[in-house]
Amino acid sequence: MKLSAIERAALLLVDDDITFCQVLCRALEKRGFAVTVAHSVEQALPLAQADPPEYAIVDLKMGGESGLILIRALYELDPATRIVVLTGYASIATAVAAVKLGATQYLSKPANADEI
Repeated sequence: MKLSAIERAALLLVDDDITFCQVLCRALEKRGFAVTVAHSVEQALPLAQADPPEYAIVDLKMGGESGLILIRALYELDPATRIVVLTGYASIATAVAAVKLGATQYLSKPANADEI
């Protein structure tokens, strides 16, 4: 039984790796999420402001603004948003900063859909 978009949880996926986004988007849609994809903080902010997501997956290092900016904005829009941070440049300092800004989970790349 397929769920309609209204019944599916909204998830914002933000990563500058287009191939990674395509693969993860398909995997998450199969798991019942209504996925919106952006490839930069600048693309993601207006999408989040128009329709704050229940879940977000945010890469930290992208062209343009840092994912930390988006984490803060998402948290300010809706503190209940569950935010998973993905990064290929994991460090304790960025993990602490991300969680302080509102991230729920912090994962190093590569991460698969089951881990996320």
